[in-house]
Amino acid sequence: MTSLVTTTLEAGLAAILRKTGDGLSAQITHVALGDAAYTPSQAQTSLRNERARFPVSDGKVQGARQLHIAAIADGDSEFWVREVGFVLSDGTFLAIWSDPARPLAYKAPSVDLLLGFDLALSGVPAGSVTIESTGDLNLSLAEEFAAMAKAIVDLQRLQLHPYLHGAKT
Repeated sequence: MTSLVTTTLEAGLAAILRKTGDGLSAQITHVALGDAAYTPSQAQTSLRNERARFPVSDGKVQGARQLHIAAIADGDSEFWVREVGFVLSDGTFLAIWSDPARPLAYKAPSVDLLLGFDLALSGVPAGSVTIESTGDLNLSLAEEFAAMAKAIVDLQRLQLHPYLHGAKT
């Protein structure tokens, strides 16, 4: 697994400061994807070429300054993911990742792309950033496991059929 180092933006830090000044925490609500490849700067306020934005499907706080964020990039868009942004509830970008030399993934049309990120935020007060998720992430494989179990039982039935009906092999 490759480590992605994000750049925390000045605008994102200012948004956190405003929220914590009011006794609240800033909430990450969306993950934005784009196709521009570059080295991010702290002065940025958005992605250079945003192609799609998706709500956070799942997430949890893993430490005082570490968050796990998951989103599902669905839809018909098609592009190389070369930049990722983490968006707060007020629309401010908190952090951005991009690399001038390598893409993160390919978003194919009509194929859901599961995105999972561990975001480490140094230089912000503990607990000042939380996650607002839709709760729509469901990785349950119950249907697939049931189909596999039925196939195994059917195969065993075929193999045991001669023995159950008195046939000799």
